[in-house]
Amino acid sequence: MIEEKGTARWREITGFLRTDILQGHYQPGQALPGEAFMADEYATSRPTIRKAIAQLVSEGLLTVAHGRGTFVRARPDRRLITFGSSPAEDLLSPAYDPGAQGWEHVTVPSDIERGNKLPHNQPAPMTAEGEDAEVLGIRRGRVVVYRYAYWQHAKTRHRIHLDSYVIADHIGTVKGEGADRDIDLHVEPDNYYAHLEATHGPLRWATSVYTRMPYGDTYADLSMEPVGTPLLIIRRVTLSYDGRPLEFTEIEAPGDRFEASAITSDTGQSDGHVALRV
Repeated sequence: MIEEKGTARWREITGFLRTDILQGHYQPGQALPGEAFMADEYATSRPTIRKAIAQLVSEGLLTVAHGRGTFVRARPDRRLITFGSSPAEDLLSPAYDPGAQGWEHVTVPSDIERGNKLPHNQPAPMTAEGEDAEVLGIRRGRVVVYRYAYWQHAKTRHRIHLDSYVIADHIGTVKGEGADRDIDLHVEPDNYYAHLEATHGPLRWATSVYTRMPYGDTYADLSMEPVGTPLLIIRRVTLSYDGRPLEFTEIEAPGDRFEASAITSDTGQSDGHVALRV
């Protein structure tokens, strides 16, 4: 009974503090009172206060600076990643200029580069596994061409990660097996979409937006806060004239720095284009 009562108490205090933060009683960047003061204020123990604070840290409302105290986490301005109204572009094409949209390239190794020592930011053959194979509607182990980039917003310096998976058979011939596998590309990287349009068009695009928590090195790669920040993920799937997936591009962005916005046509239907206008 004592344990159940204690559990209820820390949740109750968490609710009080959360409401005070969200309603502006504590301003962004402001320090909370010390544990001893709050324990006296709420007539409870310091471990109970500590547990409530830990919960709010995990929710992204507070941040703890060791030796300095607990602070209300600042709410940064969010930039829009807008998709809508014009023909889709291959964001990973060498011909695409992110600088026109206010972005610049950042040299950050990808997971595949870390694991296989592949040349930085080059199209690479790999096998589709797990969710990647499911999105493309292919069997696991089938070869795809992987591309990636990291961009940094020129003004805010906030980063996003982009990657693309193209079914290899549509743009080249796969040769060899295992470590000796290679692909003879029939198409230059800046012409992938034009080639897919010519061979499988007219193309369509389906866009979805979802969130998840970051994995592995993502916190460091995107310079994210280490706790309580989800990834905003925008996934655009390139579809053939008969609805078969040919390629998909994903954008991963810190959820506290970016928002996704859709532009619809006069008919009320979004065409699925992702345009990085911020």
